[in-house]
Formats: sequence, structure tokens, C-alpha cells
Amino acid sequence: MNTTVRRALWVVLVLLCLGLVFLAVRGVLAVGAVPISAAPTLGATASATPSPASSSARFTPSPAPTATPTPTPSPSSASPTREAAVPVETQEPADTPTPSEEPTPTEEPTPTEEPTPTEEPAPAAAAHLSGPAAPWDEITATPVHVDVHQDGEQIVGAGIDLAQLDEGGDLDPEPQTVGWYGPPQWGTTPGERSPYAGVLAGHVVYYGVRDVFWNLGDVRAGALVVVTYDDGTQAAFAADADAVSVEKEALTQDPAHRWAWEPGGDDAKVTLITCDLVPGTGMAGNAFNNWVVQATRVA
Repeated sequence: MNTTVRRALWVVLVLLCLGLVFLAVRGVLAVGAVPISAAPTLGATASATPSPASSSARFTPSPAPTATPTPTPSPSSASPTREAAVPVETQEPADTPTPSEEPTPTEEPTPTEEPTPTEEPAPAAAAHLSGPAAPWDEITATPVHVDVHQDGEQIVGAGIDLAQLDEGGDLDPEPQTVGWYGPPQWGTTPGERSPYAGVLAGHVVYYGVRDVFWNLGDVRAGALVVVTYDDGTQAAFAADADAVSVEKEALTQDPAHRWAWEPGGDDAKVTLITCDLVPGTGMAGNAFNNWVVQATRVA
């Protein structure tokens, strides 16, 4: 083999290696199985200690309220019993006919209406709930686990730890866990009614290894999100829309995306956030955009 051929082969090998490195850095070659865990059993307890910051993917939330705003007065249950059907009035007895009058035909009895049943959670939500429903107006328990089910398949399952902004103003949860942006910096617990959304953030990859929100970009409208709390209660949410990719700075600064943090109203909403690696660098866990999913509580 002459020198020219050997040099050409070396050039090809070098280009292949550079291509593999490029794909790995872009996150295309992220390795490892997606970490998916089951929700803890009733009475399980999780730590609420803030997670230390790491050097991976980060985003800077907009200024947060220090306490949950007072919710608009609302019913104590999300599934109130419907009003009973209006009873049928008792008819007055017909007068006794005289001999010259034709007999009055006997009226058919009015069928009794079936009672209206109490509304139940949607079958899709009920099938994935293993504990009692958490309160709607104020939740004092700590969220410890989140699941996401898309088309009957579990695509997210991870423990939750409390996370706070670091010194640089970034929210950077630990790998293999979902960070709950909670007190004292953010006052809303996912699952309770508030003008502000509960916020859960996680990594999509961590230094080339798939992480808890690897599949978040696949979420479609109607996907089921289940949050489990340390007292065994649960809350179920339905995704309002498909996952949307938002530029990082726009997510925290553009009023058009304020809905991710402050949707308004008195619904109970949760916002899930991770990095969108398509335009970014996957090996280091950085990206220019974030995947955002917002869901409204249904049970």
C-alpha cells in the first residue's frame, strides 16, 4: 500500500472520528436507557433538601413569587356531585266521570328518572392512580415522584427533589431526578389551584447519558401526568397541548411565554421543562431552546 493510499485512509478515519464526536456532542449519540422509575408506595417519604447545582443544562426562570397567591374561592372538590334531577310533580286525581261522559283513559305512569351519578376521574387518569386524590386548594405534602404516560406507555418516571436558583440565577437540578422549583423561591406546589403554575425541571441528557426528561419532547396533547406526594396522595393532569420548543431567553423574558409561569385563573397547572437538544450541544447538556409542557389537573 503506497503512501498516498495510507494518507487517504487516515483522513477518512479522522473525519469519521470527528463526525462521531460531533454527533455525540449534539446529543444524537446519547447513551444509556432512559431512567424510568415507579411511583413510591403509600406513606413513602422523600427528602425536601434543595439539590446542589451542577454544571449541566440550565435555564433562568423569571422572578418568582415568594408565597402562593391566595386562590380564588373554589369548591373543595374537583368532581362535585351534580344537582339531583327535578322530581316529577304528582298529578291531581281526575274527577269521577258522570254516566253521560266518556271514561277518561288512564294515563301511563311517568317513568322515574335515574339519579345522576357523581362525576368520576377520566378512565385514563383513574387507571394510573394508586392513591387518594390530593387536595385541590392547598397541598401541604411534598411532591416526590412524577410520571408521564403517552398513548398508554410510561415515558417519564422519576423522583422529585426540591430545587432552588443557584448563585447565577439558574435552576439546575441534579441528574437522574426532577427538580421542583418550590419554597422559598417559588410558592406553588404542583396540583393546587393558583394563578401560578407548579414548575418541574429535569435534564434530557447529562454528559452524554440519557436523563429523566429524555422523552419530554414527545409529549402530545392529552398525555397524562401524575404527581405523587410524600403522604401517598396523587394528582393527575392532562397536557394542554403538544410539547413546544421555546428559546431559553424568550421563555423567561418574553411576555408571550408568561403562561409557562403564570397562566392565571384558578386552575391547578404544572409546567415541565427540559432542554431541546436539536440546536444545542448534547454531550455537555446545553441547548439554545427548552421543551415546555403545561398540563391542567383533572383528578
